[in-house]
Amino acid sequence: MQAEKADLVILNGKVVTVDRDFSFQEALAVKNGWIINVGRNHKIKEHIGKGSRVIDLQGKIILPGTHDGHIHATHMGFFLDPKAINLNYPAVKSIGDINKKLREATKRMKPGEWIVGLGWDSTRLAECANEHFRTPNRWDFDAVTPDHPIALFDYSAHAVVVNSKALEIAGITRETADLKPEYGYFDRDPRTGEPNGHFCEWGAMRFIGRHMPRLSDEEIEKCIKRIQKHLNENGVTSHADILGIGGDHLFFGTWGRRVIEIYEKMFREGKLTARVSINIMAGLEGVQGYDAIVGGLKQTSLPDFRDRNWVKADIIKIFGDGAPVPEGGYGSFYGATREEQREGLINSIIEAHRRGWQVAVHATMEMALDAAIEAFIKAQQMYPRESPRHFIIHGDWFTREKAAEAFKYKIGLAAQPNVGFHLMDILVKLFGRNRASRLFAHRDLMEAGINVAGGSDALCIKPNWRLGAQFAVTRKTVHDNVYAPELAGNIEDAIRMYTINGAYQEHMENIRGSIEVNKVADFQVLGDDIFNIEKEKISEIPVVMTICDGQVVYEA
Repeated sequence: MQAEKADLVILNGKVVTVDRDFSFQEALAVKNGWIINVGRNHKIKEHIGKGSRVIDLQGKIILPGTHDGHIHATHMGFFLDPKAINLNYPAVKSIGDINKKLREATKRMKPGEWIVGLGWDSTRLAECANEHFRTPNRWDFDAVTPDHPIALFDYSAHAVVVNSKALEIAGITRETADLKPEYGYFDRDPRTGEPNGHFCEWGAMRFIGRHMPRLSDEEIEKCIKRIQKHLNENGVTSHADILGIGGDHLFFGTWGRRVIEIYEKMFREGKLTARVSINIMAGLEGVQGYDAIVGGLKQTSLPDFRDRNWVKADIIKIFGDGAPVPEGGYGSFYGATREEQREGLINSIIEAHRRGWQVAVHATMEMALDAAIEAFIKAQQMYPRESPRHFIIHGDWFTREKAAEAFKYKIGLAAQPNVGFHLMDILVKLFGRNRASRLFAHRDLMEAGINVAGGSDALCIKPNWRLGAQFAVTRKTVHDNVYAPELAGNIEDAIRMYTINGAYQEHMENIRGSIEVNKVADFQVLGDDIFNIEKEKISEIPVVMTICDGQVVYEA
């Protein structure tokens, strides 16, 4: 039988198929964006025709494209704009450093324009650390920015500090009533009662956000192009984004429902270079509570997705808690008591499941994690349906003991090993070495049958999946400390986390995530052999080519 001629033929590679056997091949052939053959060079060469593009990898590794299973993509695209100020450590180590950057920004911007930055960490700002780790406040920055409203978001994006000009625009004064707990909170000077400019959690931040200018459709499209280019440079060919009615007044509209329409428009115009799975943020006004979430779901209207292999929105995201804190709890989830918060979280999950959604719950600590697993199981027992594959986001305290019942109901984990690389040392200080050193136990969970999908949580952490893989196989942090090395996994499982496991999380394992016939042609080519390089250098491996839908979208 004569072989069908291909659009693209890739030869002389180390083809890591990530199939069931994790087998290796030499070459592959692509037509119309789909893989039509994988095998040895001599067989694949039969697909070469007059119009075929042939790429000789000269022995380089080719993997399936990465799926970033947890990322605030459009939001990060906004902060990739050079006009946004980078406040990340170690570039910024003090409030003095921040003021230098603000002073530079005022010189290039017109009076009245908002100045925006991201990345500060009060534990790493010298002045804050010297004052019992206080948060920055408006008086730290007023003298430098009298004519500009500013919004400086912390590294987690769960908090923002603004100056007096911004508070004036938002109409927030000493007479402004404290917020209901479900909205989050803003801090006050304990002596005067004056708001100090520090706002925490989405419901609180939107009191500032609704007075900030919203990006135009054209500007949002630029954000998407910017982030997808950045992701392609890191081998990413599909990613999540968190968008919806609950994010309309957050981060200049980059979390809002309008972005969903723009993704679909860009796909139809052939402008996307990576596939998108949207997690719906439904809680009205950013509030995490039963009435707000159900109300948001009732108001959620989605476009007619022309090709769900490119853009889809099947998942609702619920914030079960906030950042990890020693006292645990449910963050600002609605409820006067922890028991009310727990009940509200469980009922929200059950109702979203009943309405047919796949549910993802942000749960960094044990209380929210336990409540979410209980709710997932209860929901499936009350309203059974074919494997919904609900999953936990973060789940740093997800243990092998919890995995037994989770596995039975196919509850998964969207993990961020690269967060472990950056934050494990801090978590050990917060919670003690004995307790915290066993966090990020992804190998144990995978051995217990849990589907662990990798993500970056960008923009909080850079989307270098090789760094996540490096931490997964070494357990070594940014400060060269190694915690519970017996929990280190192997490189094969690390690769699965960022490829086939990510596809499985999205119900897309028959479409992407491995290099097999009848799957989409999404690949990445690495500059070094990830199987033979020193483990501590995996993060430094360059991506030299990324292919999405059979088209080269990045080439070093």
